[in-house]
Amino acid sequence: TFNERVVIDRPLTLQGVSEAGTILDGTGLVGNGKGITINNGITNVTIKKLTVQDYAGASGNADAGIYGIGGNNNLTVQNVSLLNNVGGSGFYANGPVNTVLIDSVTSTGHTVGARGIVIWNGLKENITIVDCHVYGNNCCGIELQDGTASGVTMTNNNVHDNGDNGIGIVGLQGPGENVVSNNTVQNNG
Repeated sequence: TFNERVVIDRPLTLQGVSEAGTILDGTGLVGNGKGITINNGITNVTIKKLTVQDYAGASGNADAGIYGIGGNNNLTVQNVSLLNNVGGSGFYANGPVNTVLIDSVTSTGHTVGARGIVIWNGLKENITIVDCHVYGNNCCGIELQDGTASGVTMTNNNVHDNGDNGIGIVGLQGPGENVVSNNTVQNNG
């Protein structure tokens, strides 16, 4: 268990041993902030096999368990739990961004206008969100917002009991195929 904030400022893989075996924990840290920050324009980052929990944030748009500031192309988040990052979202990335894989992520317990998984602003291309469990967030489950998106795949996600929409997708367009299928979405606001 690591009681600290992490800033990624170069291409790398941040890999734990398992979600239960490697925990980034914000309990007791002074002030608001992010659990993991990926600096602007940093590409080719992989985060996997760990938990990010209990970071306090200022808002769902300003802070998150994992927060990509912008232009974080070729980003993979896999086998990660994002838990109870109060005042911040679970996963938040700013576009424009190309090639993001969110795979087997659990995101729950985010409050004050916070989303479980969200990618905002600009063109979002080749976005894949699969096999995620997103529930119990104050605002929304999974969202692509404010801009356009192409080449989106959202499949086999279980999205339930969020305060606002379960899955929100704004601005889908071509030329890439967009596929939203086999998701379970229930009891959302």
